[in-house]
Amino acid sequence: MGIKDKIGDLCLRSDKSRCHVYWQPTDGPEVFLCSINRSVYNDHPHLRDLFIELATEAMINHKRVAGNGLCIRPREPLPASFRYSPDW
Repeated sequence: MGIKDKIGDLCLRSDKSRCHVYWQPTDGPEVFLCSINRSVYNDHPHLRDLFIELATEAMINHKRVAGNGLCIRPREPLPASFRYSPDW
């Protein structure tokens, strides 16, 4: 897929508790992709970036057969301050 091959737009909407991403394809009806808790989206820039990345990957791979292609992108470990603590 080249940069000139537009497949649609991502549309972000929110309600009282969640942010939702929909894909508006250039050639069809709107498709729901994913949602996230609104306070998490607003308060955690790192998670907001991952959420948008997830929505983008879901849009690109929407009609692709699983196993059709594989792209592994290793991530750096999260800092200790982001890890789960039983004291939370």
